[in-house]
Amino acid sequence: MPSVLGVLERRERVALARAEELRAELERLQAAVAEADEAARRAVIAREETVEALAEAAEEAVVVGASMDLPAADAAGPRVEVPLWREGVGIEVLPPECARIVALVHEDAAGGGDGVRARAMREHLGWSASDAREQAARFRAKRLVERGWLTEGRPGLFRPRTA
Repeated sequence: MPSVLGVLERRERVALARAEELRAELERLQAAVAEADEAARRAVIAREETVEALAEAAEEAVVVGASMDLPAADAAGPRVEVPLWREGVGIEVLPPECARIVALVHEDAAGGGDGVRARAMREHLGWSASDAREQAARFRAKRLVERGWLTEGRPGLFRPRTA
């Protein structure tokens, strides 16, 4: 018959070995979590930098008077030509998406709203929820501002043109 102390010592060695295996597995998992956290952090920074760069490029285009067609992943479509606003011309001369944006801004103003942001435009157009689609709506609205169809009172807040 084995001694009680021998059985307990063997159990102790097995438990210590298992604990060591689990510590090694824990260290491996912690390293994997740290790598995943770092990858997520880099992706957030890249996305924020891209959105910021696109916004700066759009602002520069407005300042210079040029319209830009910036490629974006999941963009809302090809570049649209927006005619200059002139007296007696209705929104029917605009591309469909631009006409819907102008109509939304006019509806907001008629309802006493303060203006429409790109997110609301994206939602109104039925586009998927993404930064690229929101930027595309913002670019369309800024092009409408350049062409005299809308105004931008505060940055990013679009209102109907004033007479």
